[in-house]
Amino acid sequence: MKAQQLTALLVTGMAVHFFGGSVYAQSTVTTPDSKLPADAAPAAKSLTDYLKRTIKVTAAVRVRWEGPEGSNFTITPSDSYTLSRIRLGIAYQPASWVRLFAETQDSRAEFYKSVPNNTIVDPFDLRQSYVELGKIEGNGLKIRTGRQDLAIGSGRLVTSGDWSNITKSFDVLHGYVTTASMKMDVIAGSVLLVDPTRMDRNKPGEHFYVAYAAFGKLIPQASIEPYVMAKTAMNVKGKDGKLGDADTIYGGARLAGKLPAGFDYTAEAVREGGSYSDETVQAFGYATGAGWTFAKAPWHPRLNSDYVWASGSDNRKDGHHQSFDYLYGTQQPPNGLTGLFCWRNIEALRAGVETAPIKNLTVAVSYRDYWLATTQDSLYSGTGVATVTNVKATSNHVGEGVESMWTWKANSKTTVGAGIGTLTPGSYLKQSNKTTGFLYPYIVFTRVL
Repeated sequence: MKAQQLTALLVTGMAVHFFGGSVYAQSTVTTPDSKLPADAAPAAKSLTDYLKRTIKVTAAVRVRWEGPEGSNFTITPSDSYTLSRIRLGIAYQPASWVRLFAETQDSRAEFYKSVPNNTIVDPFDLRQSYVELGKIEGNGLKIRTGRQDLAIGSGRLVTSGDWSNITKSFDVLHGYVTTASMKMDVIAGSVLLVDPTRMDRNKPGEHFYVAYAAFGKLIPQASIEPYVMAKTAMNVKGKDGKLGDADTIYGGARLAGKLPAGFDYTAEAVREGGSYSDETVQAFGYATGAGWTFAKAPWHPRLNSDYVWASGSDNRKDGHHQSFDYLYGTQQPPNGLTGLFCWRNIEALRAGVETAPIKNLTVAVSYRDYWLATTQDSLYSGTGVATVTNVKATSNHVGEGVESMWTWKANSKTTVGAGIGTLTPGSYLKQSNKTTGFLYPYIVFTRVL
């Protein structure tokens, strides 16, 4: 079906729904000998203007080719495939203080030589469906309830993400309070469990809660962001093998700001407490970064680096749980490309540069080095799955790699990108018989309609 026809169908359906069919009946039903009333044309024009003013159709298409190599890290034996993602949405805003939005998503993998898993494939599903009340833009109170995207703070703990072929959706009640000097987000709900065989649904027994504040005037050119989060889960297994429930509390703060002469900085610290089956949670996570932009230099280069650390389990059956839980953080770390590892039992250092050699073209090159926080815990993939466990390893050095990404914004609606990422195994991976390394090239095309 053509885009124009689909848009017309959606608009007509919305009109019939909101006006109960009466507008349709009054404007189309006539006797063979009758003539249209004199005010028929103005009425039709009025309805058209109303629909244009209150209804907006959105659409986006993304296709990414990937060609990973390295049998120890690739998901599929195929070394060349494409991932496609299509979104179609419709928004209805009858007044300045109310907005309804629904969006579908179709995510598929082509040329895979194995059965794609639910991290990359989810045929036609409902991605968002919410009602938003309050002042939509600017300061004030706003409430959004229903299925929706989320992006809180740095995104290291709660975000829908964008790199994934599916991205996360949440069924939550999300309240905002915004003033000239602060913003407060309060959230309660659950994440969706992706299921390619039927409509996505909530994960049984798993819920989370967030209170996140951002103060923008306590420090000049900086934002101070304290927060408290909580998560409940069922049927988790402790180090002694016993099953039980988990109730985790996250207390943390983030600082992000700018300094004179083009400097910028970020710092974030999180402590986790609570219970995990029959164990007491004692886990920590840290992240810090800095950048320096040469605004007047050719290509406007920005030197930047970051360091992250997250605790891991000591593997002792002592009643304590130390493995850091990054909640619903991004699979693709900030400024990252390969997405091989998550913020759990990890220590990682990155240094890089970003430039703009020509208009609308951005180039970023980074060097990364990875270690385990402790070899008594596992190495976890970008989706939080333990992929390598070697408690007898004598080295915690996972490996190092170089990443390069190019992004060209052809126009306001079209973006083309390409990149390549590598991982050279360190002593820990070699001692764990993971010696193939990893090479990840990609090309991506995105079009917003």
